[in-house]
Amino acid sequence: MEQNQESKPTQETKRRIVTALKELGSAALGFGKAQLILFGVNFVVITIGMIVTGLGWWSPLIAIGISLLDLVPVIGSGIVFVPWAIIALIAKNPHMAVCVGATYIAMVVLRMILDPIITGKSIGVSPWITLLASVGGLVLFGGAGMILGPVIAAVANVIFRVFFKKKTQQSAATASAAPEEKKTE
Repeated sequence: MEQNQESKPTQETKRRIVTALKELGSAALGFGKAQLILFGVNFVVITIGMIVTGLGWWSPLIAIGISLLDLVPVIGSGIVFVPWAIIALIAKNPHMAVCVGATYIAMVVLRMILDPIITGKSIGVSPWITLLASVGGLVLFGGAGMILGPVIAAVANVIFRVFFKKKTQQSAATASAAPEEKKTE
């Protein structure tokens, strides 16, 4: 009988680990989905900005390139927009400088607003927790922390839900089911 009791928690632990891995996979897919949505938002904002700047058919190509750079946390889109605006000012093209600068500002502000909301919903974490995790990640790990913080929050959320929250729910369910079983016997 002792072997049966020893194997039971082991089976429960294995089941929880499998559940945690499935939920982490789901969170990873959600994170990828969120990044694709944010990529699309960046693409639209940059394309509009470049059309206003007067770059015509080059606008979508520029938008794709800069949006891809924006996916890399440490590099980001500022590596293109800031020097571009400065060079436009030096070249005495204020229209280009203002349009490029406004596009960059619009993109950064939109990303700051939408990132916690979209990422939070996609990975199953509150947008406020995602925002705090992004800011905490930025403070602790620099630019890469903007992505690393929400990832850590998602992993912690899954671990808590699978290993701790469900355990207390199961204990409560077992306790409430036990008196019912005694009544039927």
